[in-house]
Amino acid sequence: MNIGTYLNAMRDPAGLPSPAIIFDFFLVLTFALHILLVNLVIGSALLILYGRFSSNPNAKLLSQSLTRLFINSLSWAIVLGVAPLLFVQVIYDPFWYTANTMSAWWALGFLAFIALAFILAYGFYLGGGYEGKSTPLWIILSLAFLFLAGIVMHSLAVAQLVPEKWPSFVVKGGKYLSSGSSLHAFELFRFLHFMVPALAVVGVWLIFYGDYFKGSGKYSEEYLNWVKQFGAKLALYFSLIQAVVGFIWLITIPSEFKFYTNPFFILALISALIFLALLFKAQASPSQYAKPIAGLLILTVLLMSAAREALRMAYFAKAGYSMANYPVNPSYGSLLLFLATFVMGAIVLLYTAIVAYRSGKGIKEVGYEGLGKLSVYLMWAWIVVMVVIGVVIAVKNGALF
Repeated sequence: MNIGTYLNAMRDPAGLPSPAIIFDFFLVLTFALHILLVNLVIGSALLILYGRFSSNPNAKLLSQSLTRLFINSLSWAIVLGVAPLLFVQVIYDPFWYTANTMSAWWALGFLAFIALAFILAYGFYLGGGYEGKSTPLWIILSLAFLFLAGIVMHSLAVAQLVPEKWPSFVVKGGKYLSSGSSLHAFELFRFLHFMVPALAVVGVWLIFYGDYFKGSGKYSEEYLNWVKQFGAKLALYFSLIQAVVGFIWLITIPSEFKFYTNPFFILALISALIFLALLFKAQASPSQYAKPIAGLLILTVLLMSAAREALRMAYFAKAGYSMANYPVNPSYGSLLLFLATFVMGAIVLLYTAIVAYRSGKGIKEVGYEGLGKLSVYLMWAWIVVMVVIGVVIAVKNGALF
């Protein structure tokens, strides 16, 4: 049996409830959002440490302020990180489950690493990190566990791409190793490609930070101007470093894929070059270019996420596998419920984002009462629908009686 036959035989016999391309679309979208939040987490943690050990009073003040960004973006990154993993497990299950089984202890350890990072982050916050009181050791340890979690997830993602190497991963000296205690793959520049942009992304965020608090009376104009200039420099310098890292990763990709000709890669490259050009112009006046810079950042990450997915497809096609021919047993009800839940969640998050934004600006009247009521009604409707569906299915299958 060749590897392609084996992989296709490993698919879920129940098939997919809807065409694989739908799951793939949400995989690309949610991964892009997740990696942006991961960059905010890593970037804000590094700047917190920088501020705590710096003699610059502005850096110290920024360090305190970034504590809330750190814990909030970490919460969001964890929640949004679940989505792309679920989509991967649905359409690429033979690859993902095999990679996890070969490194089972590390896959389970990933959950512990994330939980510990979260607990340590809140330990720093509750200990007065937002006032500059808590020991930076909390952040150092949290950051260490985050990097460890990232290494594990990276290793699993790379191991799944090379099914032809799986036998050599688990057979050593003619003996089958079933402990799952080893990580089997690591590509340094691929890993750095996702980590280096952390300070670039948080740099863009700092430009908006400076504009957000302008005129609020909470911070001095001198401090806010420093933050914007500092953010613009971070965004530019680390985007340039990212470009170098990305190029090195590109030349390590198997030449047979001709990845540099992929349309998504070309579009991502064009977007990234325009992004860099705007960052150069923004050094003199960050606020003037804040919105187009942010828009291009999001667009570039989305396109790079799509290019990354195209590269994964190339690896799997080499093994004789394509998600396009995954058996489909249509279940339009479940698809509709998923899409309705997605829209409901977007509406609820929009309202909470508006509330957070306006309260941070010191606006006492939140407004948007209609949107708030709609959010509450939608959540109640979702709960009722889920309960009704659960009861109907349980009765139909005889589970209640």
